[in-house]
Amino acid sequence: MSDTNDSKLDELQQRLDVLVRQYAHPAERRIGYGNLRREYSTWGEGDKATTNIAIVYETPGGSTAQVNIAYNHGSGEFTYLERGLESKVVSRDVDEVMTTVLQEIQAIPEKRLRTLKRQIERWHEQGKSQSELFAEMNKLLQSEFIGGKITNQELRQGIHHAIRLRREGGTAPE
Repeated sequence: MSDTNDSKLDELQQRLDVLVRQYAHPAERRIGYGNLRREYSTWGEGDKATTNIAIVYETPGGSTAQVNIAYNHGSGEFTYLERGLESKVVSRDVDEVMTTVLQEIQAIPEKRLRTLKRQIERWHEQGKSQSELFAEMNKLLQSEFIGGKITNQELRQGIHHAIRLRREGGTAPE
């Protein structure tokens, strides 16, 4: 492992730690970003070592999603899937990796809202009444599982979506 490669990994980890901490408070923000956290794991030794960096979060109801970045200690390369998950990106540039991670993090609230709307649509298709839909959303609001909770704003948007579904008698547009 070269010192240059080590310093790139150290820099990325330090920057990720700062970034993730920004989304931990206040509680409403922590919930809105799915209890965002990062996990590092390394296997192998020396130039053959690989470190996996996982940026992990939950969507309403508790499904876990993550962004993974593999770091090859020998080559000093970061490897991850591009945003559309269609192709692999290989980079030695910490700034490029951070830009990708930041874009993913900024997309979390919209992903969470889409997940919530799809769940509301499934409940609607199951024939749940409007009061049952609201009760299900209230359970998500009260959940003990921080990342699986919903925020007050997500609750409002979910209620509007449920009302629109009921009014239109089907699936509301996104």
